[in-house]
Amino acid sequence: MRDIHSSRNSALKKIANKQCTMEDTRMLDSSCLVEHPDNEYLFGMEGIERLAEGMKKVGFKGAIEVWDMKDGTFLIYSGARRSRANMLLGNTQIKAFVYPYPESETERRRELLGANIYGRNAVQRDNAIYTARQISYLRETINMERENGTYKGEKTREELAKEFGTSPSNIYKYESLLKLNDRAQKAVADGEIQLAQGSSMSVLSGEYQDIVLDALQLMHDFNMAGVRDEVQELVDYIKAHEGETLTAEEAVRSLCEMRESVNSPADGEDMAGEQAPGMDRDVDGNIGDAEVTWDGQNGDFGENGQDAMARMSELPGKQPPVFYTPKTAAKKFNQYYGKMEEFLSADKQYKEKDREDVISKLQQLRALIDSEIFKIQSNAQGRGM
Repeated sequence: MRDIHSSRNSALKKIANKQCTMEDTRMLDSSCLVEHPDNEYLFGMEGIERLAEGMKKVGFKGAIEVWDMKDGTFLIYSGARRSRANMLLGNTQIKAFVYPYPESETERRRELLGANIYGRNAVQRDNAIYTARQISYLRETINMERENGTYKGEKTREELAKEFGTSPSNIYKYESLLKLNDRAQKAVADGEIQLAQGSSMSVLSGEYQDIVLDALQLMHDFNMAGVRDEVQELVDYIKAHEGETLTAEEAVRSLCEMRESVNSPADGEDMAGEQAPGMDRDVDGNIGDAEVTWDGQNGDFGENGQDAMARMSELPGKQPPVFYTPKTAAKKFNQYYGKMEEFLSADKQYKEKDREDVISKLQQLRALIDSEIFKIQSNAQGRGM
């Protein structure tokens, strides 16, 4: 998240913080205004109607920022949304700060970014695609400054991180979003896919990105969605079969099979070593009559597939199976282990009313740990290790 009040954002912020008062504004006819060609791509034009409604209630007390083009027109570089909302209300004039048109292209690009990101405190925090475009735009500007010898900042990625108030690793993630196809970018913009997930998908071709999205939708339709690593699991699966003809149905089926093989308790027992209440398993580890099957003929789950997932969700304290790939399993273990070790090693006291509950959970945890050790050792022996 960018901090517009941070001194780290020096270059763009300096451009945005022009010392002007409302006495320096002029009333301009809307017919003379021209929008900057890069504005909508970088910052979006959503919410014009809502903005107009707000301006109708409280009025427009600010001013847009324009460059005088010396031909009777004024180029808006900050305030295009406000200008549109103003015209939507039927107004023919608007207050504006008028500045000379910058001579260099890099200065114009810097002012466009600075005024919109920091000048109006309207950062697009909820749309990572716009942020990605802005970062890419500044990178292009820095490259232009390097070529003409006017750049004096740090290494490009470090400079971008400083200007946008984030880490260099996040800069990489944002920029990778622009490698997504239109459909995947829309999913990120709509919040259906998070920044890290979109970055993971960006290594795939557009065709394979569509397969991931189709698979996620299929999992959602069957109430299987909700696991944070789903996208990474799908990406790993597709990368492992790169070059092959794949379908979303095959990807979901493979994920189900992997999860079932890793998480299905042996011999009809649950993870704590006891029979799951009200659930009978057959010799293949299937749950009662509600076997999760795959109908290869119609590309759909068997007729009892949804019932199986629903019944698993209804078990006390149970969730649908979660599968961690070999790539993520050790990483997740180390994350959880570090937190638990720190907590258990610390000096602490429990209230009397909490003691029995804590002891019960610790005993359950011990049973899960014993089960995990047994599974790891069994798998190792099975491979002849």
